[in-house]
Amino acid sequence: MRRQTAHSEATGLEPGYRIFLDPGSMPHNFTQQMQGCDQPAQIYLDRDTVIIKRRANGLPLTLVVPVHMFEGIVVTVLPGDVPGTVLASLTLKHKDPAISLVLAETVQPEAFSTLWPEWSKLLALPMLVCDINGDIKPIEAYSARPAATPTPRRKLAMLTGRRPRFLVKREIGKHREGCPVIHRHEREIIARN
Repeated sequence: MRRQTAHSEATGLEPGYRIFLDPGSMPHNFTQQMQGCDQPAQIYLDRDTVIIKRRANGLPLTLVVPVHMFEGIVVTVLPGDVPGTVLASLTLKHKDPAISLVLAETVQPEAFSTLWPEWSKLLALPMLVCDINGDIKPIEAYSARPAATPTPRRKLAMLTGRRPRFLVKREIGKHREGCPVIHRHEREIIARN
């Protein structure tokens, strides 16, 4: 079993990944190039908080952002460097693109089939998809839905609130030979020892 500390380094890359943060080994302490910054930022990520330390105009800047302020975990698939390949990224999306964090980046998008739901469940954020036009939608927008609600089973109007058809035809039983006779409202004499 691997020892976990308060600040674990995200150094081990899985095969096929350019960037990889394992959701099972939280918290993470790593560096990443942020949008709009010349130097990479120091980032601390746990289940509740993201702390981003960077320099802005030569001054140190520390941003503390609660995880619930992020919009969700976004999967983006773009054309790769080589024709016929793709580059998929898993991003912790914020309204401000300068605060969004890349959690994983790979040339094998099928690898996100387990990683994406794990991050979503761990951070309690929705799974989002960035389509070709750049629009971000929840994954439920791409799932198959029935065209309409199914029609209710039909009820026969003449039997609604009445006995079922097979019970309507039943008759009162008749006495047959060899069957015991039951005398209603009479006292039975039971022999006791």
